[in-house]
Amino acid sequence: MSLLARLRPVPVALFILSFVLATTTGCFKRYTVIKQSGPPSALQGTTAMAVQFDTSNIAISKDRMSEQQWLETREKDEHRANYTDSLQAANTNFLSGLQSRLNGVALSMGQAQPGQLQITVSYTWWEEGMYAGVVAWPSEATARVMFSRDGEVLDEIEVKTKEDANLGNADPRARFRTIGTRLGQFTAQFINDSMAAAAGS
Repeated sequence: MSLLARLRPVPVALFILSFVLATTTGCFKRYTVIKQSGPPSALQGTTAMAVQFDTSNIAISKDRMSEQQWLETREKDEHRANYTDSLQAANTNFLSGLQSRLNGVALSMGQAQPGQLQITVSYTWWEEGMYAGVVAWPSEATARVMFSRDGEVLDEIEVKTKEDANLGNADPRARFRTIGTRLGQFTAQFINDSMAAAAGS
């Protein structure tokens, strides 16, 4: 066996090892930074955050409909309820996913008080997904998450994820509960990474 042949597997093995270490130790980033404050981060020392949700920039399905267009073109009330219930499930579980990964930070829903940090979750992409036996595609959501204080945007990230639709996961509301939890956890990772970097600077 040539020396080249012996060396060739090494980078692959190292890549797999680094990937496993990154995903198991939490180093693998699940967010994209759009704008970041600092150093030090404006999030450093924050102990209270208010969270609000926005659908004014949402694009729904391959037709990229607005929320109003989507609701107006649904043929049945149950189809409209699928969207509104799934959105509520995503929002509720975003909060729980966010809180589950944050220590020492109190969260509230709605508008921030003067001087308090505001988190605005602005959905930009929404695919309800479907499971109908042989026809199935996943649910997906993308959001811009903005961190502001007194109207000034300090940090901004993008988070996105999807959840497969299958026989055991046929209800879109269940899929969006999972999606909301993940988006909240990804956002918490950014907050924790920013605070850790600030503390180490």
